[in-house]
This record gives sequence, C-alpha cells and structure tokens, in this order.
Amino acid sequence: MHKRGMTTKVTLSDALASIQPGLPPRTVADINGTLVKIGKFKGAFVWHSHAEEDELFWCLGGQLTIQFRDCDVKLEAGEMVLVPRGVEHRSVAEEEAQVAIIHPATTVVPAIPR
Repeated sequence: MHKRGMTTKVTLSDALASIQPGLPPRTVADINGTLVKIGKFKGAFVWHSHAEEDELFWCLGGQLTIQFRDCDVKLEAGEMVLVPRGVEHRSVAEEEAQVAIIHPATTVVPAIPR
C-alpha cells in the first residue's frame, strides 16, 4: 500500500509470491474506498453474502469456482465474475488458485475458517 499522494507500483507476481495459502487476502490498492486484494485460495470458504456491496472475483492463476445456491461459475486464469449484493456465495478451489478480489472497504468478510 502507499501513502496518500504517493505512487507505488505493484507487481502481482511478487506480491503473490509473498502470500501463503490459507491467509486472508492482502490489500494491494485502495481506489476511492474500493479495495483490491490478492490471495491464494485452496479449499472451500464459508457460505455468506454482503447485504450492501457487490464483490468481484478475478482468477489470476489456477482455477476457482464461485458457488451460488443455484449454480456454479468456474473461472480459469484471466476470467472474473461479479457477485451482486445480497447473493449468497462461496469460493472453492480444489488446487491453489491465485485470486484478486475487488470490493468496497465497507464490506464485511467472514473470518477464514481454520
């Protein structure tokens, strides 16, 4: 992250290399109150929804499935899906997936299950 008024370049491959699977995604940018986070996902997250905020999942590497109660959306590297506010969902990665998540800073994300 950077201080207000400063410009910082982020190299996704370097940032992802410093992240361990199973840890919360790391914020790499804050754009007018919208967070860009990156992480390494493996396994299934908890079912949840966000009442007031949309959430975007962008698969950067590997494969990621966003499950909805009525369907699954499978993402390959370079693909993304928008989860509309109020829609229950969870992410599932059979093998490690590198992911960017974009959502407002006000979004409450459940704790990662241990």
